[in-house]
Amino acid sequence: MSEAAKRPSVFGFLKNIVAEEVPDKPAGRNTPVPAAPHAAATVLVDHYAVVGRAQPDTQALAKLEARLQAACPQPYIAFMEQYESLKEDISDERTRFKVALKTTHTTAADIANALDQLLSVMGKAKEEFMRSFDDNRQKKMGGAQDAIGASEQLIASSEEQIRAIQEKIAALKTKRETDVQNMLDEGHRLDAIRDGFGAAHAQVVARLEDQKNRMASMLAESGKS
Repeated sequence: MSEAAKRPSVFGFLKNIVAEEVPDKPAGRNTPVPAAPHAAATVLVDHYAVVGRAQPDTQALAKLEARLQAACPQPYIAFMEQYESLKEDISDERTRFKVALKTTHTTAADIANALDQLLSVMGKAKEEFMRSFDDNRQKKMGGAQDAIGASEQLIASSEEQIRAIQEKIAALKTKRETDVQNMLDEGHRLDAIRDGFGAAHAQVVARLEDQKNRMASMLAESGKS
């Protein structure tokens, strides 16, 4: 494991402690030192619990922590390593804080400045992320909007085609009904022609048959004479 990975999270320290210089011996006051705030992991979780109830993305959190470690000022690193190494020997955080400051030749102002610097790094990280996120969101949303517009155009075109097809079907149905009626009318006309021819033919044949019968009758009478 790398040295950076071994270092405690910069936000795992006590923010209020470094708000002002802590002297070796408090001058003219016996007021107890205020209790230390929670560690950063808790602060981060509480922050995300309030903002949208989202949980920290593990990959994003790892990248941010790595970025913090890379940006840690050397005095802060030395102080934190000393502060952590004193845990077993000095349980009181305030005392351990003062001892770590003294043994690393740093001041509370150095730590406060380091934290401000690291907060600035996080501010820049957020700006970079939001700029990239907004650009990507605009591209994605723009692409999605273009796809929606294209779909709407296809829907409108398809609906127009459907209307045209429906109109064509209606026209074809009307034409079919007309054709059916025309066929029936033509059938009736043809039947009338056939029936008229049949009647004329029957009339001619009947006349010829009548003449034939009359001629046959006359020929038979002539033969008897």
